[in-house]
Amino acid sequence: MANVRRADSSPLLTGPVEKVISLVSTSTESWEAAAKAGIAEATKSIRDLRIARVVEKDVQIVDGSIARYRIKLEVSFRVDRIRPGLTPDSAPIEVRRYLIVANQTLGTGELVAKVNDLLEQGECEFHLLVPATHSKSYARARRLSMLGADPVTGLPTEQLPASEEWLGPDTEGLDQAQRRLDAQLARLKEASYDVSGEIGEADPIRAINKVLSRSSFDEIILSTLPSGLSRWLRADLPRRVERETRLPVTHVPGQLPTDQL
Repeated sequence: MANVRRADSSPLLTGPVEKVISLVSTSTESWEAAAKAGIAEATKSIRDLRIARVVEKDVQIVDGSIARYRIKLEVSFRVDRIRPGLTPDSAPIEVRRYLIVANQTLGTGELVAKVNDLLEQGECEFHLLVPATHSKSYARARRLSMLGADPVTGLPTEQLPASEEWLGPDTEGLDQAQRRLDAQLARLKEASYDVSGEIGEADPIRAINKVLSRSSFDEIILSTLPSGLSRWLRADLPRRVERETRLPVTHVPGQLPTDQL
């Protein structure tokens, strides 16, 4: 990953710096549809997408018929984030990119204050990642299934796997995460913030790594519930994320929203 030094420590890079990543996507319709799906996934967090090159195409065959089209792409995009100055004679502007990871605290005062503070320091872009943490009912069903109990009645039964394949998707958790993301994106875009966002899987580490596999950021802002309420803090998530990603991580503790008190 190419890093751009801050303007206050050394001169800004003048030429574009690009990163190339590999994407594999599939479709039941065609290779073209598979390519479109891969590009759509990439553009969730990549701003300066330049070129997508087809590396490999194949198909999955089931019972003598094509069941799925698979395509591998190499995608390039700019990572230096240097923008022209406001006038022809002014110096280039360095844009910092921040990955904001939050769920229940998304949109709370503490996180909004942190975003405003970053904006006062210079030009910024933000990408909101909302891990779709499990709803209470889904988490209960997983616990019961691990204990060999029926997730609906709670009565003992034979040992059952605690997996989404068996339990089905956590639609309640996904809906909650999507509502929070949509509401916050609307507020920030109305205020003319440069922001994008997406829903990630329930495991925040895996969700973060998936975003970082196709984009680049200068820092991660991790917002959690207060100590004592936050499962992320009990799992020591801020330090784990910093250790795994090797990016600076700022922890912003927030309050439980009033509608959940």
